[in-house]
Amino acid sequence: MEQSRLISVGETTLTENIFQKNDDHILMSSFKYVLVLVTFWIFIFTVGFLVGLKKELNVLIFLIFSLSLPLCHIEHWNNKTTTSFPFYDLYKYFAERKVTGSEGLSDGQLRLLTAFLYEEYIVITHTAQNPQGVGKVAYCHYYDCNRNELPGTRFESFVFPMTAVHCPRRSGVKYVSLSFENSDPPKEEPIPLLNRIFECKINLKKFFSNTVSHLDPPHEIGVCVGQIYGEEKKWLEIIEYVEHHKLMGATMFYFTILEMDEYSKRTIEDYQRLGEIEATFVNTEYEKINWLFHMIQVHVSDALLFIISRVVFIQECFFRSKFHSKWVIGIDIDERLVMTQMPLMSYLRQQSPDTCEINFGSRRIQKLYDDPEKYISTNQTRSSLSFYKYNQTTTHRWGAFKSIFKPAKVHVIHFHWTVQQHEGCRIKTAKRQEGYIRHYRTTDSSSLAGSWVSIFKPYTTTQMDPEFSKQLEERVIKRVEYLYKLHPVFCETIDQKIRKHFPHDLHCVNSTLVNTFDNK
Repeated sequence: MEQSRLISVGETTLTENIFQKNDDHILMSSFKYVLVLVTFWIFIFTVGFLVGLKKELNVLIFLIFSLSLPLCHIEHWNNKTTTSFPFYDLYKYFAERKVTGSEGLSDGQLRLLTAFLYEEYIVITHTAQNPQGVGKVAYCHYYDCNRNELPGTRFESFVFPMTAVHCPRRSGVKYVSLSFENSDPPKEEPIPLLNRIFECKINLKKFFSNTVSHLDPPHEIGVCVGQIYGEEKKWLEIIEYVEHHKLMGATMFYFTILEMDEYSKRTIEDYQRLGEIEATFVNTEYEKINWLFHMIQVHVSDALLFIISRVVFIQECFFRSKFHSKWVIGIDIDERLVMTQMPLMSYLRQQSPDTCEINFGSRRIQKLYDDPEKYISTNQTRSSLSFYKYNQTTTHRWGAFKSIFKPAKVHVIHFHWTVQQHEGCRIKTAKRQEGYIRHYRTTDSSSLAGSWVSIFKPYTTTQMDPEFSKQLEERVIKRVEYLYKLHPVFCETIDQKIRKHFPHDLHCVNSTLVNTFDNK
């Protein structure tokens, strides 16, 4: 007997819902399949289109990659783009005529030093000393805070002077680099920009005005120190040099250091701590800096007795001091500027506004011995001070004059004097009665041009102003003792609990067993 089963209304509705869900699922799966297929072909056509447009593809890749990196904040002072840099045509003219490019090394390797950000442009300094490179095409590359090159910002520039390239500004740039081929990426890793834009920036409209205002650079007098290299310990010489010119009114010193021992470097680091020194440490491709550059100087003609490293690194100092110091003294570490009638600050302030360079003659002083290698005592330091110890002096000479100049009013310098100045600048020569350079020149016959002692006759005994010398002595002794008058850890100064817990691991001494380091 055939049996039948009655289905309730609720069961019928449930069955219909199941079938309806199955249909919806199939429909949804079909829709997703079609959507994926359409998306896939849109992607294929888009990629094909972009491949034909390489530039746009690079932009797309850059944008996609940038999404995974931190966003770069653009400061108000860094939100500026320029199309070129000031004096482009003039610098191109100079470069074509090899201004500052007559001496150098034909195999000079380009290594980036510093990149300076100014109000209207950027300057990138490097170490390549190739005179044939002056005027060579160079490309400026710009990078954001993540060191990603900004698309479409590359700029074709040229080398001028020998160790620098000028570039226009780009908004948001934090790092820069250089290349010599437009299609090649830079071989040197990008270096950060050093901000040289100050709220007290120079107002070009008041460039030659008599008004002294807040628009002047942060420092009224700075010092470009000749490059430091060689094996001689210079800790005492550096302190004497800095303290001497601080008494003259200088508030910033720009050091370029190729070689320096750790003992002497302590002085640089401490003056940096005080904010009185900016130091550029340079790594070149050469094994022996002092031998190499001295030999280059010996083998050029007498009219071109320029140490090549000075040509390179004085330029770095020039760009570093630009808009940072109003006046810059350009002298070597063994030289001291001396004013004989009035303080340097007063002398400079009374100059006419259009004066951009003042030249001073020099007098050589026989330096018979090297400075001490290390601090021994305060008495030893006093007896080693150059301005007390040496006084056999030549007559006033102009063969190796040095300059004080305004970096903001000069296009380029060479050695210790300016080569090209802004229009309207006036160059002045200081009278020998106003001031001169005391050059403490070594008498070592094996040194560069060591025979000078027998040539520069006659000699007379000279000394600096006694009051100035006394102030200088006090300053030097104070700084030397602060840095180098050291003593071991005394056991009695250590907490008693620590001494009991670590009786053999403290490496201390009993103060009663230690002789005094300095006997005044």
